[in-house]
Amino acid sequence: MRLLHTWETETDRYRAYVTTRTDGHNEGNVGLHVGDDPDRVVANRKQFFEAAGLDLADSVWADQVHQTNVEVVGDADRGRGAYRYDETIPATDGLVTTVDSLPLALVFADCVPLFFCAKDHGVIGVAHAGWKGTVGNIVASMTDAFATLGVPEQDIDMFVGPAITADHYEVDRRVLDAVEAVSPAAYEASVSDEQAGHAHLSLQRVNETLAAERNIEVTQSNLSTVADRSFFSYRNGDAKRRFAAVLVKEKKS
Repeated sequence: MRLLHTWETETDRYRAYVTTRTDGHNEGNVGLHVGDDPDRVVANRKQFFEAAGLDLADSVWADQVHQTNVEVVGDADRGRGAYRYDETIPATDGLVTTVDSLPLALVFADCVPLFFCAKDHGVIGVAHAGWKGTVGNIVASMTDAFATLGVPEQDIDMFVGPAITADHYEVDRRVLDAVEAVSPAAYEASVSDEQAGHAHLSLQRVNETLAAERNIEVTQSNLSTVADRSFFSYRNGDAKRRFAAVLVKEKKS
């Protein structure tokens, strides 16, 4: 796995990873829901996790549905969805935890991975932001979940992972109207080349603006799933492949 970002305190380390394209089975696909051989997908997952010093059996995965439901997970959820898709956290696009060595994992192929960390509170979360989740404001849903754990919004950092970029993502008026409805500022920051009811849209910038409106500090990876073939892109021929975004909290030794 590729380590994208790290947060640290005196006692804890928080690591944000993504899996990447390989020369292995189906180029390293880790999605169990795309019609691939499940045993070989699990083998890919194990290989990635072992390379990062993590245990797949500890990880928690979700049944992503392009909405804004967020679930707080804990020790009782270890292994859910790691080996079988029917054991995932159902109908969920955001996972949050306070538990050590409990990797949170979601899968992607153009949608935006959002990593959240409140390092001084020991709370982490990962979210899947497609256009529907973005305009539904999954950033606010994640922030609200952190609040239930006593974390004020200004203590949260958000890291934006690899996703399709605006130059490769054209949308119609329906999507543009939804962006403007959730935040006029996000519309101004993210929409370009608008003509004849279509425009290019940066989902990264929409989510960044929505986070800024919640006083969350944002760092962009500036990684493109289309331009960088390390990652899978649904629109660029990878409909049957997914990469994972994985976030884990660990005690320093």
